[in-house]
Amino acid sequence: MGISTFTRQLLLIDAATCFASGLLLTLGSGLLEPLLGLPAWLLLEAGVVLFPCALFAAWAGRRAGVAAGPAQVMAGLNLAWVAGSLALLATGWTTALGTGFVLVQAAAVAAIATAQLFSLRQRGGLAQA
Repeated sequence: MGISTFTRQLLLIDAATCFASGLLLTLGSGLLEPLLGLPAWLLLEAGVVLFPCALFAAWAGRRAGVAAGPAQVMAGLNLAWVAGSLALLATGWTTALGTGFVLVQAAAVAAIATAQLFSLRQRGGLAQA
């Protein structure tokens, strides 16, 4: 059984947000550095990492009948991003704006991951606890 239409839509939303965030971080890394307090190299690398994620999510979201595995992988990657974002705050690098930026994007990514996991569980793509 393939993933639901809702899960596919969530993957496409995930792809679009990964792509947009990747563009922002790669093209704006130099401008964002003093505003966020994060090193430009870190912003650039984080942005570059998002492009393959966007491609993978788009691939999985556009395929009818795709198994739950790719959606589970994306949810896992999203949760890892949230954990990394929160760990980043422990470095003390961020400005107040940077802290807000990291928290808002982490909350948005957590919301997408939660919705993905919920939709998979509803469809039977995750083992019931």
